[in-house]
Amino acid sequence: MTKTFLSTTACCFLLATAAVAQTDDTMMEDEVTQEEMTAADEAADVMFVEIYGDAAPAYMTTTEAIDRMMAMGYTNVHDLDVEWGRYEVEAYAPDGNEVEIEFDPVTGAILDISDNWF
Repeated sequence: MTKTFLSTTACCFLLATAAVAQTDDTMMEDEVTQEEMTAADEAADVMFVEIYGDAAPAYMTTTEAIDRMMAMGYTNVHDLDVEWGRYEVEAYAPDGNEVEIEFDPVTGAILDISDNWF
């Protein structure tokens, strides 16, 4: 019985330690810097010309897209990617969960919001 108690206590301690470590890691995410947004805007310029050629549509800059997401209550926007005609970012939703957001810079629509498990 003592072994069971000690094993259970040790497992609970390890799980609690892992949960605290995970919480600390997620709270330490760096927000997107101005340099990253400038580089993403340059990548978007190249991407839209490659996709549409001379008929490239008008689209939001990454700064405008992030401002829009923040106005919707998303915080700590980080890990910005420009891929396949859309912006992808990770952020914290208004309910506190970390999510990945796919944003269409041409229409301004959020295409997908999914839980970020990583």
